[in-house]
Amino acid sequence: MRSILLVDATDTTAVVDLLSGSDFTVTVSRSVTQALDYLQKEHFDLLITETSLPDKTGFFLIRFLRKKLGQKKIPVIILTTRKATKFKVHGLKIGANDYITKPFVYEEFLARVHVQMRILSLIENTSDTSDRKKIQSSIMSRPDYFFGPFRLNYQQVVLYKNDEKVPLTFQEFKLLVYLIDHKNQPVSKDEILDRLWKYEVGSRTIYTHMSWLREKLKCEENPEGYIKTVRQIGYMFEVKE
Repeated sequence: MRSILLVDATDTTAVVDLLSGSDFTVTVSRSVTQALDYLQKEHFDLLITETSLPDKTGFFLIRFLRKKLGQKKIPVIILTTRKATKFKVHGLKIGANDYITKPFVYEEFLARVHVQMRILSLIENTSDTSDRKKIQSSIMSRPDYFFGPFRLNYQQVVLYKNDEKVPLTFQEFKLLVYLIDHKNQPVSKDEILDRLWKYEVGSRTIYTHMSWLREKLKCEENPEGYIKTVRQIGYMFEVKE
């Protein structure tokens, strides 16, 4: 299920109901400050923002998202009462993917949201397929790697726990392989960013992926999930040889 961050200080009941009814998970933020907090702590597949907000503008939010947080992949839709062409041009120039004015036709609004989701899926699938082929060709001959109740099968690109598949995203799989290749050695956040992300992302993205992966690696033998945070450096995959 795709997740959407909706940033709007006005009544959002109709929009939330519309999106929720189309199987989207919607989080509502009433200000730019709150939205930035959400964006740095959670993962979203789409940002929908009004331009007029209590603390700063939606334009500021988009610029901060693209330049400061480095999130260039997440699509952005501006949903606003501002109809002047200059606002539309400005919004699209600074990184918005679409611009919709209020009031809007529900069917058209949903159609535009689905367009952005299709584009995002295409980007993800194209990137993952290319990366998967490259990684599989480079690690195909590796034997399975065992740690605790886990077994990493390189050929199948699958992690097992007690012979049951652990659901990993391909990004999580790449991250785990990289950490295992550097087991018991601290690796910096910059190094991880450089090696595993093709597009610019913020350190919060790494933190989020590490948290998800660590949660999936927790077990009775290792309640902390094998991934140790090394202060002022980064992370370390810690196992007993």
